[in-house]
Amino acid sequence: MTKAEARRQARALRAELDMRQAGRAMAAALFCLPDWQQARTVLAFAALPDEPDTAPLLRRALAEGKRLLLPRVAGPGRMEWVEITALPQLRPGSYHIPEPPAELPAVGPEAFAAPLALIPCLAVSRAGVRLGRGGGYYDRFLAHYKGRRLLLCPAALVWPTVPGEAWDARFAPEEILTEKGTLV
Repeated sequence: MTKAEARRQARALRAELDMRQAGRAMAAALFCLPDWQQARTVLAFAALPDEPDTAPLLRRALAEGKRLLLPRVAGPGRMEWVEITALPQLRPGSYHIPEPPAELPAVGPEAFAAPLALIPCLAVSRAGVRLGRGGGYYDRFLAHYKGRRLLLCPAALVWPTVPGEAWDARFAPEEILTEKGTLV
């Protein structure tokens, strides 16, 4: 199977899933993890309709006084992280993804203590090969990010295999969070 075929299959399966419920269940599982409890900074994403709903975890991060950074597209294949203090700050950006507005300054996640990055995907293999949307934004970011990270993926999209290249981000089983918890 090619990446394009895998993406088509993942999108078709995602259309059948209740992503709002998946997001709520993932958030509940996340809040019990030491990674969440110890994080003082959370790098997250505002979900598209075909992604697990991240609004509950974004709201909780802000309510708990965690610093919340969301990505903003900075150019082809490049994103930058921007701290937000309230969800109404988000605006439709590139690819219609809710993102921080241009007037907020970009910051480096390395400047913040105890960061936890929550990463989206279309699907992931049991071996941890992440299938993204194809722009390479997160692969480029993850190649340099050294903090804790969790891949948010509905259990139905954890497949035996996913086509991958050498540059594709890999995740350990304990770094893959489904609505049932981590794979380990």
